Amino acid sequence: MSLRKAPELTPELLAAARQNARHSTGPRSPAAKQNSKLNALKHGAYVSDENQRQAMRALGEDPEQFEALREELLSAFGPGDALWEKQIEDLAWLYWRRQRLERAQAGLKRRALQGIEEWQHRRQREMAGVTFDASQHEMLDWNLPLPSDRGVRLRETLSYLEVIREQVRQGVYRPRQQTVLESLYRGEEGWRWTLIHALLYRFCRAQELARNDPNQKYYVEYLRATGTYPEPPGEGKQQELLRLLGEEIASVEEELAYAEKQNEERAAIERDACLAPEGATWNMLVRQEGSLDRSIDRKVRILLQLRKELATRPMAPPGEDDGGRKESMEEADASDMMSHTLQGVEAAEDSKMQEQCANVYENKGPAFSSPRRNEENLLSADCLLLTADCLLHRQVGEEQASGVGIR
Repeated sequence: MSLRKAPELTPELLAAARQNARHSTGPRSPAAKQNSKLNALKHGAYVSDENQRQAMRALGEDPEQFEALREELLSAFGPGDALWEKQIEDLAWLYWRRQRLERAQAGLKRRALQGIEEWQHRRQREMAGVTFDASQHEMLDWNLPLPSDRGVRLRETLSYLEVIREQVRQGVYRPRQQTVLESLYRGEEGWRWTLIHALLYRFCRAQELARNDPNQKYYVEYLRATGTYPEPPGEGKQQELLRLLGEEIASVEEELAYAEKQNEERAAIERDACLAPEGATWNMLVRQEGSLDRSIDRKVRILLQLRKELATRPMAPPGEDDGGRKESMEEADASDMMSHTLQGVEAAEDSKMQEQCANVYENKGPAFSSPRRNEENLLSADCLLLTADCLLHRQVGEEQASGVGIR
């Protein structure tokens, strides 16, 4: 129960409520009302009969094609009565829903293919963004993001290695070279990369000390006085560094070629997998497809059975409908069956009476002429008649209970 008290209905509050109600009356024009009917339209499987044509247009379908399908089914299965046309209408709607389901499945496949194409296009753009010429030395000063795709990352590493090799050939050594290589080879180990990093450090250190910087003048003198001044690497070390860089570039190129081959195979596999998508939506569509196939098969069998019955049904005489003729035929058949049953019971009773009378005549003799014997024979005949009557009534009752007789 709410603790808030209901506001007192004053004339001002009532006028404000009426004014607000004028702004929330919903659609008023017939066109707006027709459009509002389809606000909850999703797939059109449970739309009402009067809104089917409008739902078809909203889903991008042509109602004229549905009418053409219905006429084609009518001509294929032949003419019939109202029940026949209703079955044809249901069958046409089942086929239309089946086509709509096929379009939905094709849409899921196209969506998956479109996702693969977008992934490939995005990867190509990333590949182009990390591919630059060896003469572009200024690229070392830019911090490019490390891509997640292995092929793109190898392409970026290859571009930086080519730039560094070109600078080594020109005798240009910078600390930025080591920083870039450390970011590229982070988490990876290898003897070649270790030697390259060590040689670059020696060249950069010697070039930095050889620079006549006043700030490092006393430091250089101290190193020379203590005998720890690093000697600059010679021409042999430079050639060794170039050789190591060339081997590393060849190794990265080989890895890049393998990564591109794997990417092509993956793209082909993903495209093939689009033919059979997975997920709850696809499983639901498959179940609906099976249900519609069973419904179509059942409806076709009903139509074939109706056509067979129509072909074998006798023609009714003019002025008499099939229902009355069928009822009169059933009553006549029941009357004939009842008469045959009664005749059989009467025949059985006559045969039993004749047998009893024959037994009585065969046993006539001295005892037959006595009054007591005569009374016993009469009582015996009455009992036989009563037994036959009971048997007759019991048999008629059983046949009426089982449905045989006049209804």
